[in-house]
Amino acid sequence: MKRALLAVALALMLLVAGCNTTDQGGDSTTVETTGEPTDEMTTAQTTAEQTDTQTTTSDGEDEEDDEQEEQEEPCEYRSEEGDLVQVQGACLGFDANQVYLNVMEMAGVELDTGPSVRSLSPEQTNPYTFDQFGFSNESFQAVMGIAPNGTPDVYVAGYASPQTGPDGSVEVNVVMRYINASSGEGRPQGPEEAEVTLAHEFLHAIQFYEGSQDRLAANLTSEGVNLGDVETSLVEGSAVYFESEYQEEYMDRDAASRNVSAWANSSPFSMYTLGPYVMGERYTKFRVNSTSEFQTLYDNPPISMEQIMHNHMPDEERPLDLSVERGQDSVWNHYSTSTRGELFLRSSLRAGVSGPRAADGAEGWGADRVMVFQNQSYGDAYKYGYAWTLRFDNASEQDEFSGIFQDWLESRGPLTDGVYRMDEDHTYRMVEISDETVVVLAGHERFTTQTVATGNSSHVTVTMTDADQTSSVQSDDDDDEERLVAASVAPRAAV
Repeated sequence: MKRALLAVALALMLLVAGCNTTDQGGDSTTVETTGEPTDEMTTAQTTAEQTDTQTTTSDGEDEEDDEQEEQEEPCEYRSEEGDLVQVQGACLGFDANQVYLNVMEMAGVELDTGPSVRSLSPEQTNPYTFDQFGFSNESFQAVMGIAPNGTPDVYVAGYASPQTGPDGSVEVNVVMRYINASSGEGRPQGPEEAEVTLAHEFLHAIQFYEGSQDRLAANLTSEGVNLGDVETSLVEGSAVYFESEYQEEYMDRDAASRNVSAWANSSPFSMYTLGPYVMGERYTKFRVNSTSEFQTLYDNPPISMEQIMHNHMPDEERPLDLSVERGQDSVWNHYSTSTRGELFLRSSLRAGVSGPRAADGAEGWGADRVMVFQNQSYGDAYKYGYAWTLRFDNASEQDEFSGIFQDWLESRGPLTDGVYRMDEDHTYRMVEISDETVVVLAGHERFTTQTVATGNSSHVTVTMTDADQTSSVQSDDDDDEERLVAASVAPRAAV
């Protein structure tokens, strides 16, 4: 089954540059995201937690189909018989079929089929709320500060979804939202903005028809880490690259790349949500010479977000060896283990320090593994604990991170009983394992105060005990050599 995508709404992302490090409100951002690889159409939530994309449109939208079909407003750009693209709903204000032909020309492909397009006005579209991301305040993402202050202004202005028939044929449906209105909720799209959005969506349609995403997934190596973000960055980076080049080639506008500087100083939520788009576009431009070469990137993809964020080839700056395990006598249940990557680390740091310091603290990333623990003995609800082991490239990078993270800890709340405390479920402690490796303990206070982390640079054991451990630090002799990660994370694993 083909994997589905949601689409970027605007050619330029709107972010608040230089926002307060603790103020995550005010980031009115139109996004398009794919999230973790999945066989379901999903809305990409920035933590890789997903919900069925049927939530991206309200129940009322389906009920409005008849209303849209009865629309009698004159439109110069109605679909004609024989067009590869058929448009229903609000008038887009431009020839959608010609946009599709243009994007095919850019991609260097010739197809005899095209997507259907359904367009909705703001009056026919509920705002895309944060609840539809399936976000949880108990998630590791939220505990580390990658969360908005209240419901964010996040809207999806378009998305594409494929359907595969019994005979293997593919049909692609594109939904365009917030079309042709000067007011209303969301980010109303005029004809120029909508044309850029549709160019982005049509590249996704071509990816579906060509099997590009399956091709990419097959080439993601077992040596890779945080491959969900990597895959999203390549798929979306290509589409953002196309929307930029499309404006220059067909709209007589400058190629409008995403603003890296604005992104680097945005809120943690915006940084993590838009990172695959901003850095994915830049990486695509680093690896290809023209839009017609976009699929060659999928033949030899990178293996980490670090490579994408710093324009490294797949054989450069490979992840260091790192393994973690739960102590046999741990009194909390070990729920899952995953790798988060440099984008997640940088976004987390942004919750407590400036954009430049967050970049400095994350840049030495060598590997990471987060272990999720649960315990239900303190009440009706589960209590969560997170042990995030971070290995850096060398002692100097670890030292720089530790200094920056100390400021992050102090931004969380006062030091109380050996941990930095926001409330009972949001407490933090850092344990230095070696001159390269640290463990960040986060979550419920029973976990952060009673957990022991031991080991060396490449192997760490985390044990949750029944006694206070805030005054003890244990480590083994660090005599490990730096080795490559070898299949410690399966490709396309859920994060």
